[in-house]
Amino acid sequence: MAINKQIANAIKKSLLKFDFSKITEKCTNEAQTRLYLIEPIIEVLGFSRIDDMLTEINAGWGAKNDKADVGLIVKDKKNPEIIVECKTYGKKLTDKEASQLNGYFINTKNSKIGILTNGLEWRFYAVNQATKSSSLFEIPFLVVDFSELNDDLFEKLSKFHRSSLINNLNELLEETQEFYFMQGFDNAFATELFEPSDNFIKAIFDRMDGKRMTDTVKDKLKSLINSNSIQTALAKVIEVESRSGNMVITTAEELKIYHTVKTILIHNKKIDSDRISYRDQKNSFNVLVDDNNKKIICKIISNRNKYSIEISGAKYDFNGIDSIVNLKKQLLESALSYIE
Repeated sequence: MAINKQIANAIKKSLLKFDFSKITEKCTNEAQTRLYLIEPIIEVLGFSRIDDMLTEINAGWGAKNDKADVGLIVKDKKNPEIIVECKTYGKKLTDKEASQLNGYFINTKNSKIGILTNGLEWRFYAVNQATKSSSLFEIPFLVVDFSELNDDLFEKLSKFHRSSLINNLNELLEETQEFYFMQGFDNAFATELFEPSDNFIKAIFDRMDGKRMTDTVKDKLKSLINSNSIQTALAKVIEVESRSGNMVITTAEELKIYHTVKTILIHNKKIDSDRISYRDQKNSFNVLVDDNNKKIICKIISNRNKYSIEISGAKYDFNGIDSIVNLKKQLLESALSYIE
């Protein structure tokens, strides 16, 4: 489902007008969180409180006839396609709350997406179409956090704007099913290696230019598929990927520079060690605040085993640890600009 830049920009414009500090001060309970934070955000997503938003929906679940907090109407004029379960601002969201949302979802006709939120964190769940069940998957297909407003957030939210959902709801649902399907890859792959199927054995046999598959040959090949052979194969895969340039390999020298930079930074009392991390990417090794690629303290760049450090667009040659120490002022200024 393509991102609509126009919608994303409209969401950005609206959310940047929010004074979250003042709003969250009012959110001392669930009802206030829904009124002052959750429903206004839903309005930013194009849902009218009068025409498209239902509250206290009879979900027909439990002896107390519990009600879902909010239902959002996309196409159906009577039955909401999206169910929103609201919790008090800042409350930790757990499996217990997700199970509660699922209970409401199951008993709400025509619902397709469930949202669990405490106003700050929003978890999006989709119905499990693969099993023809009306229940939600146990893990969210998307989690967004309003503690930091950025373009990535606005673009993700644009898919859930009502004007976008009216035309693309089915496409979005197809994307969610693909997401959940792909989550099963690791388990399926591990199971295939642990209990190789005849087709898997045959594929290996063919790559070995085998002439005639017999039960004896099949059993021998099956016995060779174990942790030792998998580790040997993995080493070869890594070697091939490294030569082709399709794999990012973190070098000992990059880690040495990183730990030196981090040591310099955490001597400042304002900088918490846990907030400094790194991401190794294809073209650079980035030292970050809060593991956020938009908060880059510096970049470590390698070129034919020679290293340089880029801070706020300025490049400096790396000639040993002393050259990093000499950059203490620039490193601290860069880090503190994201922390203070």
